[in-house]
Amino acid sequence: MPTLNLKNITIKKLEDKNFNTYYLIVNNDNQDEAFFCFEKAVKSGWNDLTTNWENIKEVEIEFEEKENNFKTYRKVISLYTSQTEEILV
Repeated sequence: MPTLNLKNITIKKLEDKNFNTYYLIVNNDNQDEAFFCFEKAVKSGWNDLTTNWENIKEVEIEFEEKENNFKTYRKVISLYTSQTEEILV
């Protein structure tokens, strides 16, 4: 499976027609490149994504790619981030 390190991303939190949450990772360096993150598909990193998605700006992802009607769909399998949320006490 392909792996990419994306250093300039935006993550969007979305819902499908059944109100299940999923995330879309958009590569800001190439807006045509987006990656779908579904709870049952992401085997590693789902918890990091759901708890800190608004603050993640860089990720390394492993993904599957499928083409359908001249479109390419990319589904994330693993997601790794070096950013950790700091908690001040």
